[in-house]
Amino acid sequence: MKGSGSSILFTSSFEPPSLPSPVRDLFSSWRSAGRLGFLDLPGDDGLLDLSLAAAERLDCFPGTVIVDGIGGSALGLRALLSACPPRNGRRVEIVDSPDPERVRGIMSGADPDTSILVVITKSGSTAETLAVFLEIWPWLSGAGGQVVAITDPVSGDLRKLASDRGWPSLPVPPGVGGRYSVLSPVGVFPAALAGLDVRALLEGAGDVLADYDSNGASSLAARMAAAFLSGFSPRPLHVFFAYSDALYDSALWFSQLWAESLGKRRDLAGADVFRGQTPLACRGPADQHSLVQLFMEGPPDKFFTFVTTDSRSEALPGGFGEYPSLAWLEGRTLGELRQAEATATAAALEERGAPVARIHIPGGLSERAMGALFMSLEMATVLTGLALGIDPLDQPGVERGKQLTFKAMGRPGYR
Repeated sequence: MKGSGSSILFTSSFEPPSLPSPVRDLFSSWRSAGRLGFLDLPGDDGLLDLSLAAAERLDCFPGTVIVDGIGGSALGLRALLSACPPRNGRRVEIVDSPDPERVRGIMSGADPDTSILVVITKSGSTAETLAVFLEIWPWLSGAGGQVVAITDPVSGDLRKLASDRGWPSLPVPPGVGGRYSVLSPVGVFPAALAGLDVRALLEGAGDVLADYDSNGASSLAARMAAAFLSGFSPRPLHVFFAYSDALYDSALWFSQLWAESLGKRRDLAGADVFRGQTPLACRGPADQHSLVQLFMEGPPDKFFTFVTTDSRSEALPGGFGEYPSLAWLEGRTLGELRQAEATATAAALEERGAPVARIHIPGGLSERAMGALFMSLEMATVLTGLALGIDPLDQPGVERGKQLTFKAMGRPGYR
């Protein structure tokens, strides 16, 4: 199966059935009802302007940007900045765990007079995020640094705190869940601070959405969903193999998106179904030397997605003709070797009967390409969930762990 949408190319080793029209009808129904708020982000110029204006006002703070968030409030931004590093040389540090050594290390290497602390939690009450804020606040408040809050537009303690203290703030739209929020101010504002072309990011996402609206079942997002869906039930593991170090964080972002969206006990009717497919982020070629033995000769329970991109690299030098293991590499490039290994590994798995999908980003990584990648995978995830008859937007299984954490920490009301 072959297909393209804007700057992303997609193929698979098999021809799955087209995504059923009732699934696309349900997707349209949820979209019309405002349940798929992430689809509105590429066209929300007002929200984009808020992020750009806030970033411009903070040009007077040229120091470190510390992004304090967890899960969907951090993974998408990390994926974006790994693929498209800061264009203006600004240092961006993402804290997505209450790790005291990590936090102290960041503060020791930053100037609190010129730093910006971006606190991101949609609910305004995420324990890990607020704990990290409390750790950093004395260091920042004693100097001239700046706090920016990104949270619910109306409610929550972080929203109230930002209002009471007069801190700059940006909204997370109510209809946008955390793992679907990278194209909202959650990702766009820190990316703008880092000098990225966030308009191109949203344009890339908009290309994928326009492709779906025009081409339906033959669009990039629908083709991805059809391929992923066909391997979901018979293959309980989804290996997402990034053949670029710069895309490995995208594989980790996809892991949260896929696991949290599609790992569900109940279907839309409330019946127990225990759906799920465990994602595994892999980094090629490194994991060829650690996991491919299992993939090749272990249980046939895995669906594979290979993600590749073009890269520039110079021809390798010669001068080692007497050493055959070196001589044959003369004139080749690192990028050529990496691409050959991706192609060969995928082909070897296909020979074993494994289903393989390929996502290729031609021309190298860019903001526009990353916008397309984010949107296509988000849409494919929702379409897959609806086809499975589950809600791909909620995460009820996460709540019990939070309750027990609060109880263990002695939070009032959780004893």
